[in-house]
Amino acid sequence: MPEFGPGRPLVFSHIPKTAGTSLRAALTEALGPQQVVDALDLSLVGGYDNVDGTGEQVQAMFHLTPDTLPADADLVLGHLAPGTTLARYPEGRFLTLLRDPRLRLLSQWIHSRSLSDFDLRHYRREGTAFRIARLPLLDYLDHANVAPNVDNTITRFLTWPHPLLRQDAFIDPEHDAELLAAARATIDRFDHIGLVEDPTAMTRLAQWLGVELPVVRENERTSVPKRRRTDLERELDAATLARLDHRTRLDRQLWWYVAERLLDDPQRVWDEGWARAIARYEKAMAQPVTGRPVRRAVASVYDAAYQLLRRGG
Repeated sequence: MPEFGPGRPLVFSHIPKTAGTSLRAALTEALGPQQVVDALDLSLVGGYDNVDGTGEQVQAMFHLTPDTLPADADLVLGHLAPGTTLARYPEGRFLTLLRDPRLRLLSQWIHSRSLSDFDLRHYRREGTAFRIARLPLLDYLDHANVAPNVDNTITRFLTWPHPLLRQDAFIDPEHDAELLAAARATIDRFDHIGLVEDPTAMTRLAQWLGVELPVVRENERTSVPKRRRTDLERELDAATLARLDHRTRLDRQLWWYVAERLLDDPQRVWDEGWARAIARYEKAMAQPVTGRPVRRAVASVYDAAYQLLRRGG
């Protein structure tokens, strides 16, 4: 079991939409930490970056510099880039999960477009970063103000705050080699790394930790509100698939960099993972939305009032 404790934490570098919310809950339950940090930094914030313009709940989640993180943490979670956590906890033990970047991006688009205006109320105007996902997929992929979320997000997360990265611009292909090398160097710094598509990922992680990890499923998108549904087959036309490949070109190489170490047949895992996920997303587009009736009613009224307010200027 890796040694960690106050000042030498276990750090889970959570890349968005890599089943990390469930893993965060499992780690917390299994390890019983004394001081947990669950936070965000600015690594994946795009052009909608006015943190001070958000509500207090959102502001409290952000750490704008590494030195504001608690020095005595023993478990660090959240969308905190290694550039932040390595600076604060150089003696920590680091782990992460990668996912087929095409599926990571699709999952993010579907999840974000499913959020109601009521869900986004604490983000205030900066909630537009999520509302962009209500656009067709191709338009979403081309929206520069959310570039960190749609343009090689894994590479950006692993290399932030690299000077070649911009919050509101796509990566210039002439910088691919430098950023890819930097991302691979970060991967090599991790003490443990897994792949979402690897059926043995949680077993391997539990063995490395020396504890039994509970099965937890949180933040899974099983349905999409009717007004946010779309024809996924039509969205994934040739032009959009080509753009999706371009927006994940570096992340794809990182997935394979890890997969070739861990998997006997990476191509089969890659292909089967895509087929399973697409089938699940198509099902979600038709699945009835569940949830607490009172909350759904409140959200419906809030959303209608929000849209009226927007139309009114």
